[in-house]
Amino acid sequence: MRDKRAIEKLRKVFQEYSSDPVRQIKELKKLLKEAHDSGNIHYIGCCYQLLAAAYKSVENNKNLFASALKALTFLKHTDDHKMIANAYTGLGVAYFDQENYQLALANYDKAYEIIRRHRITGVNRIIVLNDLATVYSAMGDYKTGIYYLTECLEQTKKESPDGAPELLAVTLNLSDSLIYDRRPAEAVKALEDAKNWAAKVEYKTYICAYYVKYAMAEYGLKHKKQFVKYLDKALELKGELSDAYWVYEDFGRIEHMLLECGDIQRAQTVVDMIKAYCGRNDTTMDRLLLNSTMADFYKSTGQPDKAVVYYEQLEKLYKDRTNELKQVQLNIHKSMKAADSAISRLNKMILESEERAKTDPLTGLLNRSAMIRTGGEFIEAASEMKKKVGAIFIDIDCFKECNDTYGHARGDEIIKEVADLCRKEESDTVRFARYGGDEFLGMTLGLSDTAVAAIAKRISKNLREADIPNEKSPLGGRLTVSVGIVNVPVTDRTDTMIRIANYADKAVYHSKRSGKNCIHMLDWAHMENDGKEGPFVRIE
Repeated sequence: MRDKRAIEKLRKVFQEYSSDPVRQIKELKKLLKEAHDSGNIHYIGCCYQLLAAAYKSVENNKNLFASALKALTFLKHTDDHKMIANAYTGLGVAYFDQENYQLALANYDKAYEIIRRHRITGVNRIIVLNDLATVYSAMGDYKTGIYYLTECLEQTKKESPDGAPELLAVTLNLSDSLIYDRRPAEAVKALEDAKNWAAKVEYKTYICAYYVKYAMAEYGLKHKKQFVKYLDKALELKGELSDAYWVYEDFGRIEHMLLECGDIQRAQTVVDMIKAYCGRNDTTMDRLLLNSTMADFYKSTGQPDKAVVYYEQLEKLYKDRTNELKQVQLNIHKSMKAADSAISRLNKMILESEERAKTDPLTGLLNRSAMIRTGGEFIEAASEMKKKVGAIFIDIDCFKECNDTYGHARGDEIIKEVADLCRKEESDTVRFARYGGDEFLGMTLGLSDTAVAAIAKRISKNLREADIPNEKSPLGGRLTVSVGIVNVPVTDRTDTMIRIANYADKAVYHSKRSGKNCIHMLDWAHMENDGKEGPFVRIE
């Protein structure tokens, strides 16, 4: 069950403290405790999802992984398909950050499968497409990466036609993959197409990256003048760059190109930029970039003794990086073990809470909201299998008179007796819910019209044979029901449970108008051909 106010408060806190991730995490933890106290599965899952994003921003991989795993544990038990996809994406990010690309891809694939199945558009789809492209490129499969980035760019154009930063960011990724795939002419075209977006972007790092990609693409085409032209445009912005590793990584590639061209002066400028950046940032990846750049520079400028020093440091750094990844894997393993017992407790709470949330306390049948989810699952399955979905709407006749005569306690007993008759008909393809006070709704999957009608006939017949008194009823002084049935293929008019239930409701209304204690089925084929509602066929 979703709590819109709680989720809105959660998102507000996440955005409010986006510039202060430490405070952001602290505030999210407070809301997580509130969510656990409420027992709302959806709220808890969303808290863990945003906590994972917050831990990502401070590069806390251990807590990122644990939070992403718990988010998925909770959200899988909800019908919030967007957040379920986000949870798989979050777990994929956690694996990607530890360079476990296979498991990252598995989670991104799962997220994309959900997004396609539920026709989710917008930023959720764009993010997954970009993540898929990133992991394929990281594994050296640039062609597949380009395929996803091309779709990502088209989706971004649809969702944000005026969103120049977003469109430029996707284009930068696309051009990079094209350059790596040795398709520089296509990279140039993509960048040329993005010229108007680049002109509207104020973020200097993106503009610099745009010129750097352009320079690399022109270098691939052996257009030296164009290469230098765009590189100089990028270098003009060097004093306005943010400390984004990916930009300086690109400059590392540019430095190698300059050395191959014999342009030592510009290469020295790039080296100085990278040295300054690495002086401000000191992760293993930063040191790898610096030493690789310096080794390449000294080797190419005839200073082998200095180059050797940096190559030796590189060898040690690669070992450090390998050990770091091993430690990350170990920490993740410990984190998973520590989370196992917590997740077991969470699962138990989920099952208990889910059971309470989906059943009607009086009858033990599904409640209305749970039936909406079940009906949705039936519709999805029917659509895939090209089968029909049925609805059986049951309304107890003269129930008010029954309550007035025997009291509400006896009325509750009668509702339970009708529910028991419905329960006897349940199977993997037939589910019943208490839909309202004295109303019951059954949903069927893949049954023939005759089979659906037979279920309704048995319930009505068994109730009459139970011979339950309702002395104020004009229908022989006994308890009876009116029933409406539909059994339909999945089309644009029948693609939600509510729409199908409404057709069954119209059929039961026809039974009420026809004297009650009877069953009518909507003739769907006739209605589809004629375009008018009805007719309703009486089931004897």
